[in-house]
Amino acid sequence: MSSEITPRANAPLLHLFQGKPVRLIGKVTDIRGETATLDAAGSVTVYATRDSNFKEGNVYEVIGRVQPDLSLKMLDGMDFGANIDMDNANALAELSQRHHEIFFDK
Repeated sequence: MSSEITPRANAPLLHLFQGKPVRLIGKVTDIRGETATLDAAGSVTVYATRDSNFKEGNVYEVIGRVQPDLSLKMLDGMDFGANIDMDNANALAELSQRHHEIFFDK
């Protein structure tokens, strides 16, 4: 995984990365077993790993592969806590796409 590029994305950008790994920052809005729903400028379903311990209301950065239905199959993740400005996180995803030459090759 370390050699794969993981561009930043949010819900509206996932269609650009089907089948590829991305980094997504989102707030957990629902947990059902090993599936979590994150709000990242839209709703994203994340199929979590067994050792992920999502907490509703917390913000996570998820590294995951975008599935055909635009869900994420989680590869790794980090709990950022509850005090993250999601407007800034979504702006970062949008800016990294707009200026991809700084962040990743298309």
